[in-house]
Amino acid sequence: MLREARQARGLSLEQVEEETKIRRKYLEALEEEAFDVLPGRVYVRGFLRNYARFLGLDAGALVARFEEMLPSEEVPPVPQPFPGSGKKLRLNWPLGRIAYAVMGLVLAFLLVWGGSSLFGLTRDAAYWDKEKKQPGVSPGTPAGTPDPPSGKSTVHTGDPVTPSSTPTSTGTNNSTPEGVHLVLNVTAETCWMRVVVDGKIMFTGEVPANQSKSFKAKEHIWVKLGNAGVVNVQLNGQDLGVLGDRGQVVSREFSASTQG
Repeated sequence: MLREARQARGLSLEQVEEETKIRRKYLEALEEEAFDVLPGRVYVRGFLRNYARFLGLDAGALVARFEEMLPSEEVPPVPQPFPGSGKKLRLNWPLGRIAYAVMGLVLAFLLVWGGSSLFGLTRDAAYWDKEKKQPGVSPGTPAGTPDPPSGKSTVHTGDPVTPSSTPTSTGTNNSTPEGVHLVLNVTAETCWMRVVVDGKIMFTGEVPANQSKSFKAKEHIWVKLGNAGVVNVQLNGQDLGVLGDRGQVVSREFSASTQG
C-alpha cells in the first residue's frame, strides 16, 4: 500500500526521505514489511504514521494492520529493584543501643551454637555405641537395612525376562518421533514469514513463489506466515496443506510431542 501510494504520486524514496526525514533503508523496510530491519516496535509505529500521513493514507488503519500482522509477544517482566535498595541503610539509633543489640545477638548465637554442639556430640556417641553392639553392621551401613538376596541384583544379571514379568520398551509405533522437520513451499505470489527454531529466530523475510524453506529442530518450531494461503506445509514428511487463506496471517507451533 505504501509503495503503490508513493509511485502513484510519482515520488522516489530519496524525495520521501528528504521530506519526512526518515532514512531510506527504513522506508524500504516499511514497504517490504521487513520490520526486523527497523530498530523497534515503537519506531515502526512512528515511522508508519509519518509515512502514511505524508502519502495521504489512513495512518491509524496501517498501524492496526501492522499490529495484526505482528502481534506483540509477551516478554517476561524484568524484576526491578525496590526503591532505595541501592542506598545504604541508615539507622538513627544511639550508638549505645546498637552496641547492646550486637552483644545480645552474639551471646544468643554462642548459646545456641554451644547447645547444638553438645547435643550433637551426645547423639553421635550414642549412635556409634549402638552400632558397635550390632554384629555384622558396618558404620557406613544404616542399621536395619536388609542385605540383597544372594544371586540377585538390581543390576542386569543376564537372566531371561518374560513379557509377563517386566514390561519392555522396544520403540514401538507409540514412541514419540525425535525432532521436527518442517518444509514450507511457496506455491504462488510471495509470502513474508518468520521461523523460530528451538527458541532462536532462524529466518525472517519474504520468500518468492516456487521456492521453499526447510527447518529442523530438536523440540519445536514456531512459524508465522503473512500470506498463509500460498504456502504448502510439510511436517516430518506429512503433507498438511495450507494453514489459512490468501492474505491471512497465521501463527503455528509444531513440537516433537504434538505432531501437526
